[in-house]
Amino acid sequence: AERYSSAGAYILTSLAMTSLTKYAASIWRFPGSSILLLVECIATVVALLVQAPKHRPYRPFSAAILRHLPLVTLAKALNMYLSFLAMKRTSLPVYNVLKRLQPVYALLQDWLIRGTTSSGWELGGIAIMCFGSVVTGLGDLDFDLVGYAVALAAAACQSLYLVLARHAQDKVQDLTHVDLLFYTGFYNCIIFLPLSALEFDEVQGFLGRDGEVTRVIYFLVPYVILGALLNYTTFWCTASNSPIATAVAGGAKGILSTIIGLIQFGAHLTVFGWLGLLGNTAGGLVYSFAHAFKKRGAKEKGG
Repeated sequence: AERYSSAGAYILTSLAMTSLTKYAASIWRFPGSSILLLVECIATVVALLVQAPKHRPYRPFSAAILRHLPLVTLAKALNMYLSFLAMKRTSLPVYNVLKRLQPVYALLQDWLIRGTTSSGWELGGIAIMCFGSVVTGLGDLDFDLVGYAVALAAAACQSLYLVLARHAQDKVQDLTHVDLLFYTGFYNCIIFLPLSALEFDEVQGFLGRDGEVTRVIYFLVPYVILGALLNYTTFWCTASNSPIATAVAGGAKGILSTIIGLIQFGAHLTVFGWLGLLGNTAGGLVYSFAHAFKKRGAKEKGG
């Protein structure tokens, strides 16, 4: 029962968070993206500090952490910031297609940084995703070159973050996923604080409009709660399920996010574009399953 509950909670919170971010970026057009990201990071850090085990406190200024975490933090910060910008310029289905290309970058980055290689099925899934993305772009009636470029850059930063995070875990003893979440959230507060200060005047003018102060309060409460819940359910799902089940949950989340994004925010794609989207989704599922089976095989061989 816990496996299904954790997977369902992860899918629902992720969908809700994606919809809220898309609303803020392209419908509400709130100008303080760094402020929202700063609030999300602060909420994450506070939530993890409250739950931190007393016998194992966080040490953000220890030599090992300072040696390996700054680049991880920078990659994650860029992914968060660029993802917000990309949502302003692309539809949610197209955004999902482009962010799903993260394994393309990981293929090269993982080989260069950690010396790992991909299986044939993983390479096949990546090839299908790439072909689907090109077809989607050709069938996108709202094609925005800048939006596509920003989304692809965000996918590259997301991939780099994940590869560098695994590299940090290889180098720092007993560094867990929760530790990484805390340290990157902590250091990202330092990054987003000055960026938020640069947005202050524009946000102040925006909030001077009728009803905007009330709207930002109504928005921030669920945004902070969902941000904390998403972090919790992500690790709950990973801890309670096998890699294959987690891959299925991730694939289901991507498909449902595309459907909900279409209903809520719309997308202008030709039949060609929708075929590309379906191909990209299928490639993502092939890659997720192949990667999960590879991890399980390596674990069984090592155990």
